[in-house]
Amino acid sequence: MNIKFGVIKIRNFALPAVIFVLSMAFAFPVLKAEKADANAVKTVYFTFDDGPSERTEEIIEILSKENIKATFFVIGPSDIKTDERLFKIHSEGHSIGLHTMSHDYDKIYLSAENFIEDLDKEKEWIYSVTGEECKIFRFPGGSNNYNAPKWLIEEVKEKTKAEGMTWYDWNADGKDSLGELLSAEEIAENVLSSEFIGNEKVIVLLHDSSTRTTTPKALEILISEFREMGYEFGKLE
Repeated sequence: MNIKFGVIKIRNFALPAVIFVLSMAFAFPVLKAEKADANAVKTVYFTFDDGPSERTEEIIEILSKENIKATFFVIGPSDIKTDERLFKIHSEGHSIGLHTMSHDYDKIYLSAENFIEDLDKEKEWIYSVTGEECKIFRFPGGSNNYNAPKWLIEEVKEKTKAEGMTWYDWNADGKDSLGELLSAEEIAENVLSSEFIGNEKVIVLLHDSSTRTTTPKALEILISEFREMGYEFGKLE
C-alpha cells in the first residue's frame, strides 16, 4: 500500500505564519476524500517522525498498553541513548522506516544521489542496531515540499522502487512539528479535522521529538476517538 498525498490545514497564526502555511497547503494536490463502505475494515496507521527521542518511551508505553503497533520514521543518532531507543522500537514489534540519516534538507535535496547516499547510511545504522533491513521511508517534509524539486523526488522514487522500497506520506496531520507547542487537544483536533477521516485507511502524522511533550497525550486521545469510530490499528510495511 502506498498513499501518496498529504493534508495541511490552516490555523490562525500571525501573518508570516499564515503565508507560510498557505504556501505549503498549495504544495499538496487537492484530493477527494472518499468515505469507506459501511462494511469495510477501517484502519488507522499512527506514524511518528524524527525520533528516537525522550518521547519514544512514553509513546511505546501507551501503544503497548493499548496493544497497538505503529510506525516510526527515524533519523540518525543524536546521543548515546538513541541506539537503545531504536532497539526498543524494534523489540516491541513496531515498524521502523527511514527518514534520512541527517535530516538535513540542504544536503539531501541537493541531488537524488545525495538523498539515496544519506538513506543508505541510515539503513546500515538501523541494521547494525536491530538486524532489520528497512524497506519503507518517508521524505523529510513529505514527497511534495518546496525544499526539493519535483524531478529530484521522482528520481528518488524511481531508484528506491527498483530496490524494492516503498515511500509513505500521510493524510491526517497533527501539526505538532510547527514552532509553537500545541496542546494535546489541539493536536488531536488537527488530526480529526482531516477530510480523510472516515476513509478506509488513515495515515496519521505525529512527531517523536524531545520537545513535543504533548504528543503522547494527544495519542491517547486519538486512540480513544478512532476506536469509537470503529477503526482498527495497523503498522506500515
